[in-house]
Amino acid sequence: MPELTRKEYRQQQKQAEREAEKRDAKRVETEREYAKQAHDPDKAPKAPHRGDFDEQTFRKVNSLKKRLNWAIGIVVVLLIVVALVLFKL
Repeated sequence: MPELTRKEYRQQQKQAEREAEKRDAKRVETEREYAKQAHDPDKAPKAPHRGDFDEQTFRKVNSLKKRLNWAIGIVVVLLIVVALVLFKL
């Protein structure tokens, strides 16, 4: 690997600095474009309407809710049992 002269080293540093400035300028421009889109309600992506469930999906969701509630309840009861066994209360 050849040794760099001071002049070559300075040139490399300036080149790296220019590239960093270009990246920063590009990043700032992209952020500005994003900010404009985020504040413009016409261009903002629309969230799906939550009331579009059909009957079958509604039943599945309710079934899963019940299962989740039971699972959480069982875990809580088991944690209490383990605490009682460990601490001999």
